[in-house]
Amino acid sequence: MPENADFLLKELRGHIGQRLGPVHAWDAVNEPMIRHWREALGFAPLDAPGSASPTAPATMLPVWLMAGVSGKVPPGSDDRDNRAIMRILEREGFVGILGTNCEQEYERPLRVGERISSMYEVDAVSERKNTKFGPGYFITFLQTFLDEDGVAVGTMRLRILRFKPLPASSSPLPPQPAMSADTAFFWEGLKHGKLLIQRCATCKTLRHPAGPACTHCHSLEWDTIEAKGYGELYSFVMVHTPRYEAYPSPHPVGLIELDEGVRLIAPLAWDERNKFAIGDRVKAVMQVQDGGYRMPIFHRAGEL
Repeated sequence: MPENADFLLKELRGHIGQRLGPVHAWDAVNEPMIRHWREALGFAPLDAPGSASPTAPATMLPVWLMAGVSGKVPPGSDDRDNRAIMRILEREGFVGILGTNCEQEYERPLRVGERISSMYEVDAVSERKNTKFGPGYFITFLQTFLDEDGVAVGTMRLRILRFKPLPASSSPLPPQPAMSADTAFFWEGLKHGKLLIQRCATCKTLRHPAGPACTHCHSLEWDTIEAKGYGELYSFVMVHTPRYEAYPSPHPVGLIELDEGVRLIAPLAWDERNKFAIGDRVKAVMQVQDGGYRMPIFHRAGEL
């Protein structure tokens, strides 16, 4: 079916505001999951384990509605298909997908024992855009989280780009960093060949990824140190899909524990003759990317 841009945009925007739900949570807000989440993100332990009503970190809001591997929803949930707009785009050849940004708003913390639900809708559809990945549409989804009385406790807007991948002959470029006020210093540092790590100016705790406040003392004041670029390969993964012509396939990505004490996700210089193992000593080498930014590529320290 040949694409007609005007007709397609009208068809896509016809889905705006059509609410689906509610979808209920399988489990109530619970203390073990709160503890695991805080530990994984490096937050301080629960102040009072076993207390009557500890609260969940606000950023956990979507966690309570995550579907399992089966994708099934609890009894009583609205199980209507919410992928209709995606199938339209796939039908027209917009098979590429990139997440662009996610905005969350919180009304109040959730308490142990509460069981929440959510409503889901398409919030906005952009006009057709020409991007470096190919032509596509930005789709914004709105998820509203409700307590047991049906009162909103928060919202999440997730924006994605659905695009038609460019032919391989078009030589797509690596994506440029999505900078924010919190992370601009890191990317600007790389642009000048420096691997900068954020440091709390009050308690001197290092943190990465960067954030607006110290997770240890909650200070908003910070500075940076320059890491030497040496560390240990803590873990790694070989990314086989989705494929993107600007990167090798499979694409090796490592979790590096820097000597300074923080962990960093970065590409590995990997080929059939240069394989890595967990625990290897590694060193960052700055590689220039299109757009002027540099990316730290980690090599075995002894092979440089």
